[in-house]
Amino acid sequence: MKEIEGAYVLSSKGALIFSQENLGEGTDFDLNYLSDFLSTIETIAMNVGEEEVKIIEFGNIKFYHARDKLTKIGFCFKVRKDIKQKKIYPMLSHFMNIFLERFTGNFTSPDVVKKQKMDDFIKSISDLLGEGKKVEYFLDEVKIG
Repeated sequence: MKEIEGAYVLSSKGALIFSQENLGEGTDFDLNYLSDFLSTIETIAMNVGEEEVKIIEFGNIKFYHARDKLTKIGFCFKVRKDIKQKKIYPMLSHFMNIFLERFTGNFTSPDVVKKQKMDDFIKSISDLLGEGKKVEYFLDEVKIG
């Protein structure tokens, strides 16, 4: 979908599990910075009494973020600044639910099972996000804790 420039799944420790970039060549950024950035922002938010970070805005982009309370897995969309919140949150929630439906009960499965679940996840989100210009995933990070 044109509104979503990037979609990300981060482990409870902030490591990248999945990313899909929907932009053209040369427009992506170092995803290690994203996980470090979100972890830092979440730590600061908790230190000032906030439960969670939902929107981070700077420049011409916004990051919408949600964290599953049970698994502590984080989900994030990168969008243009002009995209409305009421449009993005249902999409982010749906993205999160698809991932959790595929992987619940399979976090400790062998890599062959995780790969099958990841392939199924990618197919399932293609209606929501499109095919993506760049899709990456890291099966070692698909775990709880």
